[in-house]
Amino acid sequence: MQQWRYGPRLTVPERAGLVLAAAVTLVIATALSVAADPWGTGTSDTGAHPDADPHTYCYSSSVGSDLRENIENAEWNAMDPTAVNVNYQSSCDLSSSSETDVVWRQAALSGAYGSTYCEDFDNHCDQFYSTLDLAAINVGANDEIDQTQTACHELGHTGGLTHGGSSGDCMINSGDNPPTDVQYRRYGEHHRSHLTAWFN
Repeated sequence: MQQWRYGPRLTVPERAGLVLAAAVTLVIATALSVAADPWGTGTSDTGAHPDADPHTYCYSSSVGSDLRENIENAEWNAMDPTAVNVNYQSSCDLSSSSETDVVWRQAALSGAYGSTYCEDFDNHCDQFYSTLDLAAINVGANDEIDQTQTACHELGHTGGLTHGGSSGDCMINSGDNPPTDVQYRRYGEHHRSHLTAWFN
């Protein structure tokens, strides 16, 4: 009587190796799915869902002209080419039903280059305060690039983006020496898809 086998008989070490390989594959697949950040938090935390288009912004009196230029770079070269319509307001509307979506500020922060928080939350964020700390940002040879990258990162939070996902764009947490490539002053495909889904 002939017996059928569906492959060669494996030794105990070979079976252990296959089990280990399967476990490593599962860990990698899980890590990749975790790295894909969810869009927005649905709360007033980082990545709060913003209100509807257009996405308006203004400057508090603390923001100097040099920093404004680099924030403009983030607003118009990173955010506006996405599905988000960016509009500048020369004065900040802090309390009406059409209050400014993003109020840019410059101030000292403790242990951070930038900070964004939702000042007015009711199912979505009606107004964000985004603050940049120039003393923390301007530590290298590329201050303008670093300011634009940090502004792009904080602006992303006002569009509902959280940390993680595609790390090849301005939502990367880059530390003291951020990459200077232009892609790190823009949003990658992963984050653009989140913005498109909300603002279209």
